[in-house]
Amino acid sequence: MTARITNRFFEYEGKKYFRTNAHQIELCTHGEMKKPITGPNYLSPEGKIARRHLENRPIKMTPPVYIEWRSVTEADLDAGAKLRFFQLGRDHDVAFDLKTAEEAKLELVSFYINEGPLKRCLNQDANAVRKAMASEGSDARIASKIWVCMEGQLARHFGAQFDTSHSVSAFDSELGITVSGGKQGEQTIRLGEGSTFAYMLHKVKQWSKGKDEIEDMEDDYFGLG
Repeated sequence: MTARITNRFFEYEGKKYFRTNAHQIELCTHGEMKKPITGPNYLSPEGKIARRHLENRPIKMTPPVYIEWRSVTEADLDAGAKLRFFQLGRDHDVAFDLKTAEEAKLELVSFYINEGPLKRCLNQDANAVRKAMASEGSDARIASKIWVCMEGQLARHFGAQFDTSHSVSAFDSELGITVSGGKQGEQTIRLGEGSTFAYMLHKVKQWSKGKDEIEDMEDDYFGLG
């Protein structure tokens, strides 16, 4: 499936993911959906679920997505902030431009939490976030999937080892994901502010009568509200 990158969205498998403000968004960042008249919708962050609440949640990963960077322009890549990627042997990301993306054969990988575990986390642990979303009303959103850039070797290593060896750890304000085994051995990335290339959101579809519990949620992609 061909991937498409613009400065407003990343499109893959028929779905479009938000890019505006991605540098401020992390996995499970919550806030208000902004809908400017003259620009694309985006999430304005208010806070995020504490990283410790995600350690025992089933964080999942999609297989790496190959990008034909020669078909991407500087204008497409620019989303208003410095872009970053992960490489072998470094747990923190480093800045890149279009030339670096081609040379490092960067691929896109997403990490996400499904609706059920996300809802349980909000109802059972992340009380402050749930209350903030209830106060925000219909514009409340939470980032349930983020796309990050990795150099090709690291992306393929994560893709091969994730299902059998991954672990999730809280590093203060960052979320660490580690895989081990294979030719490259143990590799860790730390997801923090500035790591996200694109993101997907969830919104609350139904609250309990007193708005003290989330009963149902639904996904929210770029262009769908």
